[in-house]
Amino acid sequence: MTITVGIDPGITGAVGVLKDGQYMAVFDIPSVAKGSGTVKREIEPSGLAREITANTDAKEYCEVLLERVSAMPGQGVSSVFSFGDSYGCCRSVIAVLGYPVALVTPAVWKKYFNLSRDKEESRALAIRLFPTAAHMMNLKRHSDRAEALLMSRYLWEVKYK
Repeated sequence: MTITVGIDPGITGAVGVLKDGQYMAVFDIPSVAKGSGTVKREIEPSGLAREITANTDAKEYCEVLLERVSAMPGQGVSSVFSFGDSYGCCRSVIAVLGYPVALVTPAVWKKYFNLSRDKEESRALAIRLFPTAAHMMNLKRHSDRAEALLMSRYLWEVKYK
């Protein structure tokens, strides 16, 4: 039995958990108010660690796929710093939990599923693959949840199927 975890990093990111390619859980990355400044929220590392631990089984082998992200042209300095902070926070939480991690770019895992950059395509595919989780992805804003589940599925299919 293998548990795969897909993480779509970012303040509005999500985590998808599968056991042998089947849906177990999906949740938004916990965040907290940051206070003043351009960026209003940041990831809560202890909350992320708690959620991952609560949704995985310590007796089962677990591996994490973290989406390797980078800055895009036109993004503001505050946004880029916040995104990098979120990515680093996710990497740190995974390391502290002791899970092996694979880093994969969006282009790689999306190409595997024949998806474009359109997040609605990802959401539609995730709903088809994981009908028991459809209620967790019923809104357009839940596309990060869908992509987290697809990343987890990509890891399972490429490495363990």
